[in-house]
Parts: sequence; structure tokens; C-alpha cells
Amino acid sequence: MKVSNLLGKAKGSALLLLGTASVVVSMDANAIPVFARQTGFKCVACHVGGMFPQLTSLGRMFKLTGYTLGNRPNLDGLEVQNDYPPVAIMVQGAKQYYNNTSHSVNGNAPSSAADLQVVSLFAGGKITDNFGAFMQWTGQKYANLQTGSQVGYNAASIDNTEFRYADRTVTPNSDLILGAYINNRAMMSDVWNNFGAWESGWINYFNAGNAQAPTTYMMGESSQHAAVGVGGYFFKDKTWYGELAIYKSPTHGPFSILTAGTTSVGNTGVTSLLEPSPYFRFAYNKEWGANSFEAGIHGMMSYVYGTPLYGAPAGTNSLPGGPASAYHDVGLDAQYQYVLDPHYFAAHARVTRELMNNTPGVANWQGLIAQNATDNLTETYMDATYVYEAKYGAQLSYASATGSSDTGLYAMGVNGAGSPTGSPNWTSWTPNIFWQPYQNLRIGYMYTFYTQMGGVNSGNNLVFNAAKFSPANFNTSMLYLGFIY
Repeated sequence: MKVSNLLGKAKGSALLLLGTASVVVSMDANAIPVFARQTGFKCVACHVGGMFPQLTSLGRMFKLTGYTLGNRPNLDGLEVQNDYPPVAIMVQGAKQYYNNTSHSVNGNAPSSAADLQVVSLFAGGKITDNFGAFMQWTGQKYANLQTGSQVGYNAASIDNTEFRYADRTVTPNSDLILGAYINNRAMMSDVWNNFGAWESGWINYFNAGNAQAPTTYMMGESSQHAAVGVGGYFFKDKTWYGELAIYKSPTHGPFSILTAGTTSVGNTGVTSLLEPSPYFRFAYNKEWGANSFEAGIHGMMSYVYGTPLYGAPAGTNSLPGGPASAYHDVGLDAQYQYVLDPHYFAAHARVTRELMNNTPGVANWQGLIAQNATDNLTETYMDATYVYEAKYGAQLSYASATGSSDTGLYAMGVNGAGSPTGSPNWTSWTPNIFWQPYQNLRIGYMYTFYTQMGGVNSGNNLVFNAAKFSPANFNTSMLYLGFIY
């Protein structure tokens, strides 16, 4: 019996979801995640050392060609009894450890017991020969400040979701991919693992137990899942890449489902891009033997409102007349990979500089009142990962932020860890070791330690509710497990 006999010939997201529901019961115990089932490839073919989400060259081509590679028939041609369904599930659990165990500092911190914290459902893959999708729904138990989900505490909602159309033309002298997408997360289109959800550090702390450094609006997770973007791209001869997109927050209509309604007018304190905000990326890519290298430039101009603007009279739902805050971001990024079993290595680096245009005396979308008309912030991130035999791995990541002092924006910091100077200067290091006995299962331990916070390097000079802390008081570690099926 074919799905088409049940649902007709309609295609698109509605068919994808309904088709998923009609065939999920056919999943057997040997199934592996969505795209692996579609292509027949093992995880190591598309992910560095099998360690999702880092994409190899083949993984990048799969995404750039619209999630359509493989021998699976179009969605309306799937057979319930014979074809694997385009669905997967991921669960994450952890036991976290804190240098400072004060509940008022750690916020919604879990107990010391191991805890199942996140569940994600995925659907996607090939819909037609040129059109495919990646869809995610996530439920989480604790407020996830590290990955910034708008879901918040003890809730569930739509997560990373993207639909792509792509066409590839190969001749003896040319290889050209042209594509277009619609998604709900700026930089979800990234295929070089430099941004957002696709950074090599796939798992993060699940609550306010670890401190958070200031971040640019573009890189900060507060900008994610709050807008819908439409973009186009090209990839020429596996060498030159270009991409342009426009993001805007829908306040109503069919696209508001991609933000779970969080940007509807009247939801106070939720970031909204109510003016078109452009995003761009250009990159050079080189592949030789087991090696690949990418270097690029990225940027975004974000015009950000609160909804409604902070300070508006209660019950006021009218849109503000101008941007409350404007963030102009531009930066450089790079990646190097070596992929040849049993050795897998990847390194990433990015630097993003942001110019903020504030309205002194007027609260921004976060409810913060900047003291300066303009501020700047530079965010740096680097990591290196080594995996042996697609089972044993280690990673070291470095993150820092530097910029102009503004007591209105940085005086309190995260969890009330205040800096009397209003400095945004923070530095942290995170070593991470992990073991993947099966391609569906990962077990690891990570530790984040802070060498600078709010411009303070040492000593008990951070003040919270009259208590004093040092940066080291916010060090956090986690024993974690991730399973995807």
C-alpha cells in the first residue's frame, strides 16, 4: 500500500508530516537516523568520525542539494511495508556539577542526580527530486540558556526547520549548484559547522547553572527561532560559495508556525525582527585527498524590536515606529578537516564584530537600557576535534568576548554575576572527551572553566546579592549521554 493511495499526490510540508504519521509504525530495530536511511550511508560518510553534527564533504553536498541524495523514492511513492519512514528521535540526558551550588545563582538547575533533559523528534529528507526538508521538534525540561531555545523551561515547540529546493548541473568543465531555502533560524544554512546549532560542540548545558558570555546578536541564540528567512545560494565547482537571505519575524499568518507564535505582537520580552534583516555569506572551499579547507566572510544587519516595545503601556499591541536596536555584524570564519579512517580531525575558527546602535534611556528588546548610543562587541570562537576509529574522541573549544563597556547592558551579566565596570570581556575554555560505542550512542564528559568574566580575571570581585564570587565559582561540568534513532 502506498502513501499516495492514502494521501493523494499533494506535496510539501503537510504531506511530509502526514506521511511520517502513516509509516512510523513500520520502523524496525535496525533503523538508523533519517538521512542515513535515505542514502544507505553510515554516519561516518557524512559526519566527521560519525560525530554529528560536523559535516564532511559528502554531508555538505547532501545539504546543498536539498536533502535529496539517495535512492529513496519521492515521498508520495513510499511504501509503508517496504520503506523506512523519514523520522528519527534524539534524547539527551546528563548529570551536571557546579562549583557554586547556590540555587539563586544556578537558576533552574537540576539536582545532582542524572536527568533526562531534552527530547527531539526529526522528520525530513527527499520530497521530490529537487525539494527536501529538515524538521525538528524539541521538548526540554530546563531553561536552555546555552542554546537559547525560545521553548524555555519545561516546554516544547518547533525547533530547527528548513525546506530547500536545489538544482545541480554537472558538465565536463563545470559543477554548479543553485538553491533556495526557507527556514526559522539564521545561519541554519551553514554547512561548514561554524555557526549556531551546527557548531562542533553539539551538546551544551541545559540550564542557568553555567554563566553565559555576552554574544553578538547574529551569533546569540536569542535571534534564533524568532524569525523566518528566505534565501538563495550557489556553489561553483566545489570551490566558490555565495549566499544571501532576508529574515523577518512573522506576527501572524501561515509562517508564524515556524516561530511557534512567539513573535506575535503582545508577547513581551521576545525578540522580533519586524523589519527585513539581511544575512550574507561568501566562502572559498578547497578539497584535496582526505583534506578540506574553507575560509569565508559572514554578516547580518538586524533591526530588533520587543513585542511590544518595553515601556509601552500595558495592553498596548501597536507596533513601534522605528527600530529599538540595530546590530550590524560582520566576521571571518574558517574550517579545516582531515577525514581518513581511522583518523578524523576538524578545526574551526570565527571572529565576529558587532556595532550596536542603541537608544539611550529607552529599554531594548531585552528590557535593558544602554548607556551609550553605540557599542561594539567582538566575539571569538575556536575548536579542534580528534576522533579515532569513529569511536573515541576529544575536543577543546575556546570562546571569548571583548568590547566597549556599558553598565546598562553588562552591569548585571548572567545570573546576576555583576561587573561594576560594565565590561563585556569574558573568556572560557571547554575540554570535552567522548566515546561512541555505537553510531547511535554517545557518552561524554565536558568541563567549562572561566578565566575572565565581566572584565574580572581573578579574585572575588563579581557581586551577586551582596555576595562576592570569582570567575572560577561559575565553572561547570557535565557527564552526558546522547542517543539518536
